[in-house]
Amino acid sequence: MTIPAVDKDIFFEFNNDLYNDQIIRLTNSTQHKFKKTLRSYIAFNLFFLLLIAGEILYFFVHLAVLVQTFVMAIHLALIFATIFCYFTLHMYLHTRKAEKLIHLKIQFVNGCKQIIKQSSEWDEHHLVIAQACCKLASELHSQEYQIYKVPHWFLFLTPSFEKLNCWCFWQDVHIMKELLLQSCVDEHIKLVRMEPTNLEAHAGLANAYIMLSGLYVDPRTIEGLDDDRWIPKNKFTDLFKTKFRLIAEKAIEEFKILSDYAPHDPWVHAQLAYSYSDLQMQKEEIQEYEILHQLCPDDKEILFKLGKLYFEQGQNAKGLQVYETLKRSNYKKAESLIHFYGVAG
Repeated sequence: MTIPAVDKDIFFEFNNDLYNDQIIRLTNSTQHKFKKTLRSYIAFNLFFLLLIAGEILYFFVHLAVLVQTFVMAIHLALIFATIFCYFTLHMYLHTRKAEKLIHLKIQFVNGCKQIIKQSSEWDEHHLVIAQACCKLASELHSQEYQIYKVPHWFLFLTPSFEKLNCWCFWQDVHIMKELLLQSCVDEHIKLVRMEPTNLEAHAGLANAYIMLSGLYVDPRTIEGLDDDRWIPKNKFTDLFKTKFRLIAEKAIEEFKILSDYAPHDPWVHAQLAYSYSDLQMQKEEIQEYEILHQLCPDDKEILFKLGKLYFEQGQNAKGLQVYETLKRSNYKKAESLIHFYGVAG
């Protein structure tokens, strides 16, 4: 169900070419403003750190000359006043930065509304705004590594520079993506309220929850992920795990609604199975794969996953039945299935 970050292949393509290009320009402009905002705070920190370092250096260089205690006290007082001023302003600007990110998101949404008003498709504005927010969030994927780029003559420093970028900016990029994807969810909720029995509206909301939950997943836990970039230790905490679980449960509720309306749709049951897997609800996951097997009896991959779950849950008899079935059908992964026999604690 989940993803380590918002991927560009996930968001839906725009259906109306009339405002597609305009929203892309708005997206690029918002990205530029976002990076400019982050860089301004780096400039502030660098200015004060250099100022403090210069004052301290000046004090020690002239320490032998400053024979008068009064003059030394003035220099020390100046250093401490600068440090106090820095931390005071830093706290204030940190709060202001969060407000600026919220304001930037609001500006982006309002910009989308202005673009949509120019067309005759105003009835679709909730969907278009949701798509636009998702697109911008996808464009911000991995931007925490690229706010500042290494000059081409220092390319050997790229890993270290990416690490420094991530350490400085990952929280800001995360907050911005969170704001955008939450707006995406809100717009889909408005669509569901307008058309409570529309299956596409519920499917869109479920997908929006999936994308939002992906922000709180530790990429190191994603099977098959090949990304050796540095990840800060405090990036994925218990709070993130709690948020992920709450949002994943909301996605499950939407898929259950879809299952009630479309009980024979394999995609719905596949999404429920992935969701239960993420939440470590193996019993429910097995039930969904059993339904999937009934709906798609020729799909050997579904049967393989079901057999693996049987063995992991100690249902060895059912697991062996699946193994024999796959072996008779000459399924290439049949032999690897038997290695899960006896893994249940």
